[in-house]
Amino acid sequence: MNSSITPLRLVVGFSAGSASDDVAHLIAAPLSEQLQRRVVIERIAGASGTLGAHAVAQSAADGNTVFIATLGTHALAPHVRKKLSYDALHDFTPVALLTQSPMLLACHPSLPVHDLHAFIAHARAHPAALAYGTSAIGGAPHLAAELFQSVTGVELRHARYDETKKLYADLETGRIALSFNNIMSMLPRCATGHLRALGVTSAQRPAVAPHIPTLAECGLQSCEVSNWLGLVAPRGMPAAMTNTISLAAAAVIHSARVVTTLNASGITPCGSTPAAFGTYMASELERWEPVVRRFSPTQ
Repeated sequence: MNSSITPLRLVVGFSAGSASDDVAHLIAAPLSEQLQRRVVIERIAGASGTLGAHAVAQSAADGNTVFIATLGTHALAPHVRKKLSYDALHDFTPVALLTQSPMLLACHPSLPVHDLHAFIAHARAHPAALAYGTSAIGGAPHLAAELFQSVTGVELRHARYDETKKLYADLETGRIALSFNNIMSMLPRCATGHLRALGVTSAQRPAVAPHIPTLAECGLQSCEVSNWLGLVAPRGMPAAMTNTISLAAAAVIHSARVVTTLNASGITPCGSTPAAFGTYMASELERWEPVVRRFSPTQ
C-alpha cells in the first residue's frame, strides 16, 4: 500500500452503535485493501445525520471523501427539514448502494407482552404511557414508529437521544419501553435476552431470525420499511474515480467475510453501479415524500 497516497475519508453521520457506523467499520479495512490506500473513518454526527452529509457536500470532489448515505439523510430529511443545507440528489455523486435491512421492533423484557398482538393491546390500554427511543428525528426508526402508530391507532411517547449508545443503555435498563431500530444492533441484544423481539419491517422474515414475524403477517401491511446504506461523494467527482471506488465497494460488500457477517446480522449486501444507485435514491426520495409529510413534523 502506497503511504504517499492521500487517505480516503469515509464519513459517517451517526454515532457509534448506529448501522452506518457498524457497516463503516466492517468495510473499511477490506476497502483499503481493494483501493490500495488507507481508509479513515470520520464521524460527523448530529442533526439526524445531516451534519455529516452537509460536510461531505461541501468537500472537494477530488476522490478523497465519501459519505455513508442513509434512507434518513437522502430520502427522508429533504421532506422533514425546511432548511436542509444540501440537495440530496444534486449535491452528491452516487457511488454504490451497500446494504438494505429491515427495522426490528423490540421491547424491554419487563413489558408484559410476548408477541406483537399482545403489545398492541397493551399499548392501546395504556395510551402515551410507553416511550420509544430514536437517535434521529425523521430517520428510518422514527418513520417506522410513526407509521406503526398510525396503522395500529396506538399512542406512544417519543424519547429522542443524541447518541445511539445512550438509547440502548436506557432501553436495556427499561427506562424506555421499546424501539424500532437497525436489525444489526438489535438482534444480538434480543439473542442475549436484554431485549424481546416483536416484529420486523421487512416483507419476509429474515433468514437469520425466522422466529421473528413480519409486521405485515401480523396484519400491518403498510409498515414495510427497508433501511438502506450507500456511498456518495461530493458533486462533480470524476467518473474514473467514482467507478474505481464503486467497483471496490462492490467487491468488498460481496466478499465472503463481509457477506457472512451481514447475513448473520439480517442485512442484505447489495453493491451497484453509480447510475443504478442514483436512480434508486431518486425513487426513494419520491416514494417517501407523501409518507413523511403525513407522519413527521417539518423542522
